Amino acid sequence: AVSAACVATLLRSVDLAQVGTSLTHATLWPLAISVAFTSITVACRAWRWQALLAPEEHADFWPAVEATLVGYLIIAVLPGRVGELSRASLLGRTQGASTARAIGTIAVEKLYDVGALFLMLGGLAIVVPIPAWARAAALTVGFGFALFLIAFGVASTARSSIVEWLIRIVDPLPVLRGRRVSQFASGLLGAASSFRVPRLVATQVLASGVLWGLAIGQTYLGTVAFGLDTGWDAATFVLVATNLGMTVPSAPASLGVYHGITVLSLEVFGVDREVALALAIGVHALGFGTLAGSGAICLAVGMLRGRFEVADLWRWRAYREGPR
Repeated sequence: AVSAACVATLLRSVDLAQVGTSLTHATLWPLAISVAFTSITVACRAWRWQALLAPEEHADFWPAVEATLVGYLIIAVLPGRVGELSRASLLGRTQGASTARAIGTIAVEKLYDVGALFLMLGGLAIVVPIPAWARAAALTVGFGFALFLIAFGVASTARSSIVEWLIRIVDPLPVLRGRRVSQFASGLLGAASSFRVPRLVATQVLASGVLWGLAIGQTYLGTVAFGLDTGWDAATFVLVATNLGMTVPSAPASLGVYHGITVLSLEVFGVDREVALALAIGVHALGFGTLAGSGAICLAVGMLRGRFEVADLWRWRAYREGPR
């Protein structure tokens, strides 16, 4: 419904012929460089994920890349960003990692990402007048993640007590018997253990910095491709606004939501709606197309080689097993 409303609003407020003209006149070389940045971004995400899983779990680099790409494929074809859960499940199959621990690391990963977004937003506020809708979105997302951070931190600190309580009270319940709820909770809350190793924290911070630096560069290259002279501040604002906005559940690949927020963001810098929408369509299609296409190849090759099955995209493991 959110995505449909965004698409309907955009269609009523733009001249589609002008949007098409802007798309056909885009310069291709900046978009080609952006695709190259995408591959580096995926590698950095896999590297950071390895560090988040340690020291209690281990994942090789390529399986982490593979699971990340397949996750993007699922995000592109199914609503609700369920690809995040699929990549955790797939890593459990190929590397024997606890799915619960993998899901926990994805939650911690989001904390790094949201922290980076708010740092960028704070820097932008010094040089750019932040519109009211962006401030409201930032406050809403920030409040929700602050509550999550507090709850997750408290629960992680009390991990042993929570697990003992689950073993004693919850695991024996007839409806949950054999579900290993306590082991799942232990893996989930254990995702915070990497914070106790300075080397791993440094790796995570470095990877996050590279990730978001590349993301700003990709957005800036998009503005260059569509002939905009809006500068790095506009590219950063579009990146922050779209990523904060895409926390709202929407259609596959955030269709409509990404495009609507991009148009609103570039209006702050005096960009015509038609050009802004063309940029959003081009950058979004190229980015998600590259990731989803690569994910489809990884999924097909993995299945043909017998490394995993389609069911492994939602088959969870509460405890560690040997990799396949």
